[in-house]
Amino acid sequence: DAVAFNGKLLLTFATRDPHMVTQMVGVASADLKSDFGPEAWTQLKDGPVLRPELPWERKCIEAPSVIVHDGKLFMFYAGGYNNEPQQIGVASSADGVTWTRLSDRPLLPNGQPGEWNASESGHPGIFGDADGTTWLFFQGNPDKGKTWLLSKIGIEWKDGRPIVER
Repeated sequence: DAVAFNGKLLLTFATRDPHMVTQMVGVASADLKSDFGPEAWTQLKDGPVLRPELPWERKCIEAPSVIVHDGKLFMFYAGGYNNEPQQIGVASSADGVTWTRLSDRPLLPNGQPGEWNASESGHPGIFGDADGTTWLFFQGNPDKGKTWLLSKIGIEWKDGRPIVER
């Protein structure tokens, strides 16, 4: 995912450890006035900026999607590989390098058995609309990935934090 922030384009990406077991997130930046060619990019940390630490994240954090709200960065990310289940968490940052989870629980968990997203609510895409509304797009399925469904849910901002509209 790419987002403009403080004169830079921040690119968040998923990567894996050398053993290809644990997936995590890194970040690079390029000046917004650059040509975005290979020489314009700098990896901002020698290592991940967010790695799985919570039980529900298992061995995977992926699909980072970042939005700027009130001058701060918010990363919506998928925790857990597909259908483990995968669930959506959120972290915030003032600089794009140091991230703090907003909760030890998913912002958007998978559904209960029998619900359309029982196997996962994952692969988030956060979108701030021109009218000021914020939408979280995500995929889900009830059958361990035999089908894939896309949905969206409104995000409200309360005390500077995103909450799922119910």
